[in-house]
Amino acid sequence: MTRARTLTLWGMGISATVVLAACGGGGEDDPQDLPASASYGIETLIPAVAKAVGGEDYVHLGIGDHRGRAEVQVDLAWADEPELRALTGDEPGEFLEFRRVSGRMYVGGEAAGNTWTWLPDDDPRALGEDDDFDSGAASVLLALDVPGDYEALVDAVDKVENKGEEEMGGVAATHYLVTVDSQAWRGALAEHSVHRQFEVEDALLVDIWIDESSLPVRLEYSGTGNDDARIDYTSWGTPIAVVEPEDAEPVGSRSS
Repeated sequence: MTRARTLTLWGMGISATVVLAACGGGGEDDPQDLPASASYGIETLIPAVAKAVGGEDYVHLGIGDHRGRAEVQVDLAWADEPELRALTGDEPGEFLEFRRVSGRMYVGGEAAGNTWTWLPDDDPRALGEDDDFDSGAASVLLALDVPGDYEALVDAVDKVENKGEEEMGGVAATHYLVTVDSQAWRGALAEHSVHRQFEVEDALLVDIWIDESSLPVRLEYSGTGNDDARIDYTSWGTPIAVVEPEDAEPVGSRSS
């Protein structure tokens, strides 16, 4: 693989798209039959979600917008040694894969002619801290921090509205509409956080669906232009196994 081709692959960014299906409404329930997750308010919703997320180690993310076309899917683990496996693209032959394992970030797959290159996962180039290197989606993927997203949100909530019970991707969920101080939230997030990739209003309306354990099922909001954000959460607590690709070359090697 040529050096120019390697840098192009590392420079591919995340174009936001959605992964999971839309929701349907449910019938009315006796309030006594509803779980605690169905009755949170402004002081309890996000702290409960943050606590539930903090008790988990693994999740599958579908990162995208509101359109419903699969493009960015991530298996993420943050216990002990952080790992991830991400797939971007929605056409055969265009899939680009990222793997974080054993202290390295690998990029390769179909879009790279089934070849792989890697950087240390703390390398400034991979983290987007080198102005002479375009890390593309790698820096955003390395910055994924689901517990941190919700911890940062705790002190940024201005209003909470319960929108009722809905089924989301086959999961019984409670839908909340949350008004967020976006500057306070984004200011507490890492520079390359996925939530800092969108231009949004100062008073940001965020829809969040949570399950009976207070774990998020979906989070979505609209940007100021055509940028919409949507994250679907599935497979909470399901361990992942990320394997190092064979014959991968470090970025900057003679063959890259």
